[in-house]
Amino acid sequence: MLPMLRLARINNMAAPLRVLVALLAVVSISLIRRTAATVTVEEACQQNTKVDAALCVKSLSAANPALKAAALERGLPGLAELSLSQTAQFAEETVTFLKGLSNMPGGMPPECLKDCVGKFQEAVAELQRSKAAQEQGKDMAGVKASLSAAKTHGETCMHDCTRIEGGGELQIVDKIGDLSKMCSIALSLTDASVGTRAA
Repeated sequence: MLPMLRLARINNMAAPLRVLVALLAVVSISLIRRTAATVTVEEACQQNTKVDAALCVKSLSAANPALKAAALERGLPGLAELSLSQTAQFAEETVTFLKGLSNMPGGMPPECLKDCVGKFQEAVAELQRSKAAQEQGKDMAGVKASLSAAKTHGETCMHDCTRIEGGGELQIVDKIGDLSKMCSIALSLTDASVGTRAA
C-alpha cells in the first residue's frame, strides 16, 4: 500500500513538472525564432550588398529613427523597403539640386540640365512605382524592373551632354553615381528579402 502512495505522489509532482518543461520548450523555440529573424543594419548591408556596404549602412542609418525602428522590427523585408524609400528621397533631393543649378555659372548647358532634370524625375517616378509595389509585397519582379529603370534614368542623365568645366558638374557626377549605387543596394536587399517574405 505504501509504495502505491509514493508512486501516486511522484505522479502528482511530475505532472506540473512536465507542464513547466513543455512551457520552457515553447518559450525557447519562440526566442530562437525571434533571434533568427532579427537583423541589424550592418549585418543586412554586409551580407547582401558587399561592394556598397558602407553606403548602405550610411543611408539606412540616416533614416527617420521611427521608420528605421519599424523596418528593423520586420527584418530584411522592412530594411529593403526602407532602402527603397531612402533611394526615392535621394532622387527627389537630387531633382531639387539640379533645378537649382540653372542659376549657377558653368557646369552644364541649359538644355542638357533640363534633360538631366527630366531623367531624374523619371527615376523618381519609377522609384515611387517600385515602392508602392514593394509595400503590397506582391509584384517583386515589378519592384526590381522599376528599380533597374530608375538606375538607368539616373545613369543616362548626362549622356550626349557637352560638359562645361566648373559649376556643379562634379557634384552632378557624384549624385548620378550615388543614385546608381543606392538603386543597386535596394535591388540587393529586395532580392535577399524575397525568401524571407515567402517564409
